[in-house]
Order: sequence, then structure tokens, then C-alpha cells
Amino acid sequence: MPRVTDAYLAARREQVLDAVRICVDRSGLQGATMEGIIQASGMSTGTVYKYIRSKDEGIEAAMGTALDGLTTALLPHLTADPLPPPAVVVEQLARTVETFAERESFSLLRMAVHGWSAALSNPGLLEKTAPPYRVFRDLLRAAATTWRTDGALPPDTEPSDVASALLSLLMGFAAQQGVLGGTSAGAQARGFAALSAGGTPDASRPHAAVPRPRTAPGRQP
Repeated sequence: MPRVTDAYLAARREQVLDAVRICVDRSGLQGATMEGIIQASGMSTGTVYKYIRSKDEGIEAAMGTALDGLTTALLPHLTADPLPPPAVVVEQLARTVETFAERESFSLLRMAVHGWSAALSNPGLLEKTAPPYRVFRDLLRAAATTWRTDGALPPDTEPSDVASALLSLLMGFAAQQGVLGGTSAGAQARGFAALSAGGTPDASRPHAAVPRPRTAPGRQP
């Protein structure tokens, strides 16, 4: 019999995980079933169970490996030397997210939205998916430190603040594109550049008071 290589086994496992992603994209995490995963994979029941023992295990693996792959794809844009200006990097990151996420049979952006919701009540899924986001936030913090050193950001900039804002922007881009569509990496970069040109918040400047919501008669706030 021909020898089964590690590369062959890895490819077969990825085929199973892609079947999981197809089912989640189509039916959501709750609607996905092992029967649907087996059908989408084109493999026998025994073969699928060889790679994943349950739907939950398959979902955790499918999301975890996708996030790891995305982090690897984003890494060169955050470690380039010299590092491009922030608006350029934002466009590079958003474009990479967009390109990486769109597959022939499913969208990782829609899967991400499903995953964020499910992870709030699924400790196992949260444990699997949170670490790549933390790693990416650390990479953004390091990039912000470089921008501050190079003069692209004010000297009193807190890199952690920049990392948090950029992560929110990119996760928001993924959510908007996954749910609504109609935006683009270029739009994110242009909007970010326009906002950045407005300067940083100044606590000493007066701001208009935010009106409190009106309370219905007879109800206490």
C-alpha cells in the first residue's frame, strides 16, 4: 500500500474543516449538524469522525485554524521594515482580511460573526478563538510603538490605545462586510485617514453635553 503522508492527512483534515465552515456559513453554529458536515465533505462518516469527534470540536478547530492562518497572513504588514504609515497599513490589513476570508463556498467573515456571538456563551469556543485576537492586538501595539518612534504618531501616544482602536476598526470591518457588504479595504483606509487628520481628543476642550434619554411618564430612570 502507498504510504500516507502527513501532508495528505493535513489536506484531508482541512477538507473536513472546510465542510464545517460551509455548514456554519449556511446554517449558523446552532444549525450546523454532523450530518450536514459529512454531506458537505463528500467523505464517508467514518472518515469524517477520524478527524473530528463532534460538531463542537469541528467548529472550534475550523475557527481556530482559520484565525491562526489569518494572523500569519497579516504578520508581514505589521513587521515590515520600514513600516508604512498607519493609513497604508490599515488598507493592507483590511485588504488581506477581505481576500483571506472570501472562499469559493463560504465566507470566513460571516463565520466570524457567528463565532463572536457563540463564544460569549461557549467557554470552549472562546478559549480557542480569543488567543489569536490577543496575539494580533500585541502585533498592533508593537506597530504603534514603531509609528510613535518614527514620528508617525505623537510622542505621547499610548500604543495600547492605538492597538485597541485598530483592532476594533478591523473587527468592525469584518462584521460590516459579513452582515451588510458594500464596503471595501480602500474605504476603511480613506475613512481612517480622514479621522486621523482631525487630530486627537483634547480633554481640555469643551464638548456639547449628551442629552439624557427622556423617561416615559410614571417610570423611574
